[in-house]
Amino acid sequence: MLSHFTHLPPEVILRLFQHATDFATVNALVRTSSIFHCVWLMHANTIALTVLPTAIECYHEAHILVKIQEQVEEAENPAAARRKSHRELVIVLVRRLLINSRVITGFYERDILPLLENSGPNEYNIYARPLLGRTRIIKTLYHLKVLALAYGLNGSSPPVFPDIREEDLINLSEVSSWLRRASPAERRRELGVDELLTERRWLQNFLDNRLAIIHASNRMQKDN
Repeated sequence: MLSHFTHLPPEVILRLFQHATDFATVNALVRTSSIFHCVWLMHANTIALTVLPTAIECYHEAHILVKIQEQVEEAENPAAARRKSHRELVIVLVRRLLINSRVITGFYERDILPLLENSGPNEYNIYARPLLGRTRIIKTLYHLKVLALAYGLNGSSPPVFPDIREEDLINLSEVSSWLRRASPAERRRELGVDELLTERRWLQNFLDNRLAIIHASNRMQKDN
């Protein structure tokens, strides 16, 4: 059966790679035969960029976090902002996305999920709503980490946060309050939000300001 795969043309093998939904599958394909390995070496960037959106949970939020991390790195070390090749940029992107994903999903599975599973009907009841299932909480953790980095970068100046909706802000307010009460300080530091959660006034002002902007925008759209 394996011999049939080794005789596939390279463009068909590339399509197989691009239909993978995670990097474990990509790795398995690379090990299939020498021709698969050669196709991977020739098209690694294309394959990686195609697989990333399905391999990384909450990819949109994860990608925003990587962009903020790049800004922080450039601010702290301008020399690191030298022009990189496309291949270098893809390697950095993949590495950061995978590391961030392990931190965020690990935090959810280790700290949040057990509390949700063991809570009573009225305890942590904000998470009983379908809106705040696994995906919504993980998105919110990404938002918090972005805000924490932006807080360290800008001090008391609220960062520009793209594509954030009213429901995201409400989730941020609820989840951040709950994390501060329920999660040990060392876990919060691992996530990178401990300083932000300590500065409750800054975070609440940011949330209030963004909600006011969204409400004003909604009113203008209705008036028009």
